[in-house]
This record gives sequence, structure tokens and C-alpha cells, in this order.
Amino acid sequence: MKIFDIFRKSPFQSLQEMMNSGNECVKLITPIFDAFLSGKEEEVQRLAEEISDKEYETDIIKNEIRSSLPNSIFMSVARGDVLEIITSIDAIADAAEDVGVLLSFKMIKVPSGLVEKVKYFVEKVIDVANLSKTVVDELETLRESSFAGPETKHITELLDKLNQEEHKTDKLGYEISKIILNTSEQFNFADLWLWLKIIQATSDVANAAEKLGNRIRLIISK
Repeated sequence: MKIFDIFRKSPFQSLQEMMNSGNECVKLITPIFDAFLSGKEEEVQRLAEEISDKEYETDIIKNEIRSSLPNSIFMSVARGDVLEIITSIDAIADAAEDVGVLLSFKMIKVPSGLVEKVKYFVEKVIDVANLSKTVVDELETLRESSFAGPETKHITELLDKLNQEEHKTDKLGYEISKIILNTSEQFNFADLWLWLKIIQATSDVANAAEKLGNRIRLIISK
């Protein structure tokens, strides 16, 4: 990756590369949950390690961008804004890694009535993360249009949808947590704690994606 060459053109191209890498972590959330819910411990361990490896690759790109980010006033966007986007993308990858780590701690009981709800929750979280990736993918086109015109409206609509979908994941996470607590007699304390941490970490992926969207919204509103 020629980071120095990329930044002579546009910081958004580098951010897109970092986002693509972070999204590789997100893509593995669904299969690792499927393995966990099916009791496939070896597959869970393998996928958790793979997520961690991909998160590390994202960190490498992050550090390369930060080290090559100029202080120049000739950048198309403020340096601080780029750094905020980097932090937000990093948070998505970190949250995905946390999900993998928590799922790999131990195999725990999954109440029969919870399996489909958890799968749907994960699906909606991934939808939110994918929406944030779509927004980042559009940033270079937005820059080329000087942050004006139809492209700005399109991005704003995507950001509105991202916020709406993230709100749905909040509600789903709350509902699942409530079910777990209301059936707490089925778990020992450690398993109950772990289940709640898994749901929160998964929610954090969507939360991080929303924060990324909100940061981009601030940039295009300037």
C-alpha cells in the first residue's frame, strides 16, 4: 500500500482501504455466532483468531495512515476530521474483535427461544456496519463534488438510514438482554455475565458504526 502516494491525492482513499480491512472483521461475526450457537467450539476458536488477525491488519493500516498524515493546509478536509474517522473505523474493528474474544471464552447454554432472536440481532448489527462502509466508500465521490449537490443529499439519506437501523439494534439488544435476565435461573453467574457481555459487545459494533456516521455528518455539514 502506497500510503504516501495516496495522501497526495485524497485522504478518503486511505480511509476506504482501512474501512475495507475493518469490514473483514465484521464479516466474520455472523459465522462465529453461527458456530457458537451450534456448539462448534473448534470453529469458534478458529474464527476468533481470524478476526483478531484481521483486526491487527486494520491496526497496521491505521498506524500507516496516522504516521503519513500531513499537517498541510492543502488537505481536502481538516486533519482532525480524518483522525476522528480513523478512530471510529478502528472502534468498529475493535468491537468485532471483542465479540470474537468473548465468544471464544467458553461454550455456554443457549436457551432454545433465544437462538433466532440472536441471529436476527446479529444480522441487523451487520446491516448497520455495512451501511457505514457504504458511506465511507462514497466519500471520495463526495469530495470530488466539493461536498455539494446530489451526492451530499445521497450521503445524508444513507446517514439517516444508518441512525434508524442502529436504533433498531439497540432495541433488539435490550430485548435479548431482558430475556436472558428473566431466565437467569437457567445460568450460573459466570454464564449470565458472559451472555450480557456478548450482547453488549455486539451492540458496540453498531454503536461504533453510528458514531462513524455522525462524524461524517459533521464533516459534510461544515
